[in-house]
Amino acid sequence: MVLFLISNIILLFAAAFYLLIQFGLAAGLRRLDHSMNNTRPFVSVIVAARNEENNIPQLLHCLSHQTYPYYEIIIVNDRSTDKTCQLIDDCKKQYANIISIDITMVPDDMPAKKNALRAGIAGSKGEILCFTDADCLPNSAWIGELVKLFVPGVGLVAGYSPYQIPNAQISKQGSFKKLFFEFIRYEEYRAALWTAGSIGWNKGWLCTGRNLAYRRKVYDAVNGFEQIKMSISGDDDLFLQLVRRQTNWKITYIVTPESFVRTNPPSDLNSFLEQRKRHFSAAKYFPITMKLFFFLYHSSNLLLFLSPFLLFIHVFPSTVIILAFCSKLIGDSILNTFSHHTFAADHFWKSFVLMEALYVIYNSIVGPLGIFRKFAWKQR
Repeated sequence: MVLFLISNIILLFAAAFYLLIQFGLAAGLRRLDHSMNNTRPFVSVIVAARNEENNIPQLLHCLSHQTYPYYEIIIVNDRSTDKTCQLIDDCKKQYANIISIDITMVPDDMPAKKNALRAGIAGSKGEILCFTDADCLPNSAWIGELVKLFVPGVGLVAGYSPYQIPNAQISKQGSFKKLFFEFIRYEEYRAALWTAGSIGWNKGWLCTGRNLAYRRKVYDAVNGFEQIKMSISGDDDLFLQLVRRQTNWKITYIVTPESFVRTNPPSDLNSFLEQRKRHFSAAKYFPITMKLFFFLYHSSNLLLFLSPFLLFIHVFPSTVIILAFCSKLIGDSILNTFSHHTFAADHFWKSFVLMEALYVIYNSIVGPLGIFRKFAWKQR
C-alpha cells in the first residue's frame, strides 16, 4: 500500500513539475525584452576554424556582405591540416576587413576552441564581439540585428541557429535520413525554446555559440574564459552563466528571423551524436541545483511519455495515468503555441509525437554519455 501511494505521488509530481516548467517557458517567451537602439558601435566577428575547407568560403562570403557598416572579421585558423589557411588567404584578397590569426599549438592552460576564441578576441578591436561557427551561414542583416538589442544595460545577446536542410536535399534521401534531418531540426528548436524561455525570466542557462554576441566589457568583467577553462566546451552556455551570476549586465534573446544563423547539418548520425555528447559535457560544470533541475525535468518527461504503458501493469489508477499523460500533452501544446511568436518558421505539429519520442530517448542516453566521456574539439 505504501509503495502504491509513493508511486502515484511520484507520477503526479512529475506531471505537475513538467506542466509548470512548460508553462514557465511559454511565459518566458512572452517576457522577452525587445527594446532596440540606433547606435552603431564597431563590431568584431570572431570565428574559430579547424579543418573547414568545405565551409570557410561560404561563411566568409556571408560575413563580408553584411549590411552593417562598421565591423571586422577575425578568423582564427586553429592548426588546420587541410586547405583552410589557403582559402582564408584567398578571401582576404577579396575582402579588406578580414583578419586572420594562426594557431600553431594549444597551450596547457586552455582547451583548444576557447584558446582560439581567446586569441581572436585579443586580436580584435570591436566594442561588441559577435560569434558564429565556420559551418554557419548568417543572413546579411545578422550583425545589424544583434547590435540593435545592445541597449544600455544589455551585455549579452543570444540567438537562434536552425539547421539548414534544403527540400531538394531531403527529397533525395531515404526514409532514415529524412527522419534524422527532421529530428536534429526538432532538437535544435527545443534547445532554443529552453534558451529563450529561461532568458525571459532572467534565468538564462543555455545558448549556442553559433549565434552569440556580448560586449568586450562583459568578457573582461568575468576574466574571459579563465573560470571555465576546465571544460572542453561551454564557451557559450558556461560563459552565459558566468555573466548572469557575476555581473549586473542584462542578458536578452533575439527573435527576428533576420537574426537567425543557418547552419549546415551534421553529415550523419554518428557525427551528430559525437557533437552533441561534446556539448553535453559542459553540464558536468553546471551548479548542482541546475543539474538536479534538468535531471528532474528530463526524468519527468520520460516518465510522462511512458505513462500510457503503465496501464498494463495495474500499479496506477487509470485516472492518474490519463491525468499524467494529458499534462504532458497540454504543456507541450502550450509551449509550441506560444513559440509561434518567437520561432514562426519552425513547427512540428505533424511529426510531434514521433519527434518527442526520439527526443526523450535521445536525452536519456546521449546526455549521460556526454557527462561521463572525454572529448576533444575536432580531433583529427
